[in-house]
Amino acid sequence: MEPTAELSKPVILASVVSATVVLTALQPEGEARMRWSTRLPANFRIRREARAWTRMRLTMSHWHGDVEAAARVAAELADNAAKHGLPFFDGSVILRLSIAPQTGELMVEVDDADPAFANFEEAQSGSCRSDSGLGFVQWQRAKINWHVSQDDHGTVLGKTVQAILPSEEPA
Repeated sequence: MEPTAELSKPVILASVVSATVVLTALQPEGEARMRWSTRLPANFRIRREARAWTRMRLTMSHWHGDVEAAARVAAELADNAAKHGLPFFDGSVILRLSIAPQTGELMVEVDDADPAFANFEEAQSGSCRSDSGLGFVQWQRAKINWHVSQDDHGTVLGKTVQAILPSEEPA
């Protein structure tokens, strides 16, 4: 077969390349510098898993507070949610950590499906026994709070328990 004139012509492909440069802020002002979230199975291993997960995140982020105490606070709140709250439909509770950019404070939050917090006033007043979970949280100078969590339509999903721990800025 002899090549035709059309096949012997070189093919030239052309494309237009364009680029757009967009400048954005790296961190929105007033938002947490670092934020993490995980679901933990509400079972007998929840304390250990919450401690290990929290310890790893805070160590990697070089948080300036007491990482071991924060890991134990996370474990206590997660364990309380599993024991005294109500796990979500998948058998888990949600643990979140965030670090405030201005103060370096750590917010530990745990969500469960029970919208009630029995005896919160007692827990917040500092009258918890020191060997209880919330007693330990208070002993770490954490501010404790809670609120009912709802979706965008106002449907109650459960509650969020918060503990805010101070940062120890480096000298």
